[in-house]
Amino acid sequence: MVSVTNLSLVLNQLKSSLAHLSFRPYLNHVKRRQPNTSSHCEIIYASRFHPSSTSRSSLWSSLFATSPPSLPSPSLDAAHLVTPQYVAPRAPIVLCHGLYGFDKRGPDALPFLQVRYWGGIENALARLGAKVVVTKVPRTGSIKARAKALHSFLNLAIQNQPVNFIAHSMGGLDCRYLLSHLHDRSYKPLSLTTVSTPHRGSPLTNWFRKYVGVAKMTDDMFSGRSFSASPFADPETLTIHGHTPNPGSMAAHSLDRPLQKLVHQYLDTPAYANLTTDFCQGYFNPNTPDHPDVAYYSYGSNVVLPFWSVLGLPNQLIRDHEGDNDGIVSVQSAQWGKYIKTLDAHHWALNGQRYPWLSTSRSSSTESNNKFDTIEFYLELATFLYRQGH
Repeated sequence: MVSVTNLSLVLNQLKSSLAHLSFRPYLNHVKRRQPNTSSHCEIIYASRFHPSSTSRSSLWSSLFATSPPSLPSPSLDAAHLVTPQYVAPRAPIVLCHGLYGFDKRGPDALPFLQVRYWGGIENALARLGAKVVVTKVPRTGSIKARAKALHSFLNLAIQNQPVNFIAHSMGGLDCRYLLSHLHDRSYKPLSLTTVSTPHRGSPLTNWFRKYVGVAKMTDDMFSGRSFSASPFADPETLTIHGHTPNPGSMAAHSLDRPLQKLVHQYLDTPAYANLTTDFCQGYFNPNTPDHPDVAYYSYGSNVVLPFWSVLGLPNQLIRDHEGDNDGIVSVQSAQWGKYIKTLDAHHWALNGQRYPWLSTSRSSSTESNNKFDTIEFYLELATFLYRQGH
C-alpha cells in the first residue's frame, strides 16, 4: 500500500519535472545578468478577468501594480536572470494568438499543469522587464468578430497607454482590422509586428475549400462591400510534389458533394473563408488600409518538412504555389509593412509550441528546426521594438 509520504514525494517530483520542461527553452537565456530587482513579472491574461464585474481602472491597476499568480520556475537563479544584450520596449506588449488559439488553460492554483498558447514567451518577456498582455479572442471567429473582441478587451484593460501588438498567424489580420476600422480606443497603438501572418491568404485554405467543403462561410465584413468567393484553381494548375493531376484523379480524392455539405454544415467556421487567397487579396486588403500613425513590421518563416509529417503535404503544396513557407503560410504572404527577416522554423514553433512528433522527425529539417530558439527570437523582437523607439 502506498503511504501518504511516498505519494507526496511522487507528486513533488512530477511537479518539479513538469516545471523544468515548461521552462526548458527559457533556460538557454538565463544565468547571465541580474535585472532590476525592483521590477516584478507583469503579465495579464484575458481569461483572468470578467468584464461584467471588474472596472477598467481596477483592471489596469491590477495589471501593473500587483504581481500575477506565481509562475513555475526551474530554479531561483533561472527565474530572475536574463541575457544582457536584450532590452524591453517602452510600451506594453499585446500578444495576439492565431486560429484555434487561446491565452492559457488550466487551474491558476496549479500553474505547472497549465498550457499556454505562447509557451513561456510571455514569461521571458516579463522577466526582461516588459509589461505583457496576453489576449484571447473567438478561436475560429471571423477576422471582424475576433478584432472586435480584442478591441473590447483592450478598451477594458488599458487606459491611456501606448501598446505594441505582436501577433502570430491570423492574429495579425485581427490587429490590422482593428487598427483600420475600430477607432474608439482607450489605448494608443504604436506598432504591429506580425509573425507568419497570411496577409495574402494561404493556398492551403483554398485547397480545403475546393476539395473538402470548408471555407465557404462568408459575411459582409465591410458595410456595403460584399465578398463572393471565387474557385480556388482549375485542377490542372494544382501540383503536389511536382505532379500535376488530371481533373478526374483530383475529383476521386475530393469529398463527395453530399459529404462536403455535411462538412460545411457542421465543421466550417467563418475563420477559414477569411484565410483564402482571394478573400485576403481581393477583399480584405483593399478595404483595410494601414493606419498612418502605426509602424508595421513582419516576419516570415521557411522550413522544408518531410512529406509524411503532419505539415509535410501542406508544406509542399504551398511551396509549389508560392515558394518558401513554414507549412501553413508562405514567406510571400507573410510580408507586410517593413519586412524584417525570414526565420527557420515551422508554423507551430513560432509561438513557442514545440511538438516535433507533429511536424518533423528524424530528418535534416528536424535538426534545422531544433536550432531555432523561440524565446531568443521574441527577446530579439522586443529589443528591436525598443530600438525603433517603441
